[in-house]
Amino acid sequence: MNKNFKVFQIYGLTGLLFVGIIMTCLFCGFVLFPVWIIMVSWNSMITGMYGVPFINYYQASLLWIFAILCFYLFLKNSIKIKVYKSDAPDEELDDEDMVGFIENESDEVN
Repeated sequence: MNKNFKVFQIYGLTGLLFVGIIMTCLFCGFVLFPVWIIMVSWNSMITGMYGVPFINYYQASLLWIFAILCFYLFLKNSIKIKVYKSDAPDEELDDEDMVGFIENESDEVN
């Protein structure tokens, strides 16, 4: 048994109400408030500068989901680009081969 494991017990209706209030505050803080900020800032700044249409809560929530997914992908470093040799598909190009490849391509362009 893990001795660092802590048990959180909820007693009665007051405990359930307390958990409900905490969940509501977390939802408002991490979902509704950022969506509202995105919608208000888009409608006040972007529409005035570029003349694009106004957005509603649904479109702002989609923009917030897109931003969260982008942050997650880029901060996790889950996007990787690998370049392989054509004659040996299991072997990656090292730095020297890559520099030679780039120099050959730039010479062909000029």
